[in-house]
Amino acid sequence: MKVEWRLSHAHRSAVKVIRRMQYFVARRKFQQARKPYDVRDVIEQYSQGHLNMMVRIKELQRRLDHSLGKPGMFLPEKGVDKEYYTVGARLIRLEDKVTAMDQKMEDALRILVEQFRPQQELLPRAAHVGSKVTVMKRLGISMDEGQ
Repeated sequence: MKVEWRLSHAHRSAVKVIRRMQYFVARRKFQQARKPYDVRDVIEQYSQGHLNMMVRIKELQRRLDHSLGKPGMFLPEKGVDKEYYTVGARLIRLEDKVTAMDQKMEDALRILVEQFRPQQELLPRAAHVGSKVTVMKRLGISMDEGQ
């Protein structure tokens, strides 16, 4: 049993119209692809790309200024860095505290050296006697024999 499917005239016409439309669309796309670029389009695309890049750079700069602080903002004569919580301001405050602690340690060391200086005059004699006793012990001489 042989079954033949024949399309009606209306169906064949519809298929032809669809195929022609597909052909014209493909031909138009091909011609558009072959067409040289319009200089204005290229410049417009370049401008848009440049504008997007500048917006991103500006946003990055804003974020850096927020976290690190602007250059020149932490000069000592300004004294306004105390209100900022940026990394730069915190680092400056930390350096100031370390410098102050270093100065206090130097002062404490100087006071201790001045305080114990008179006792250092006694130390050489005591050290001398101590070393004499040590030498005598090593030689095996008693204190009675050495005198």
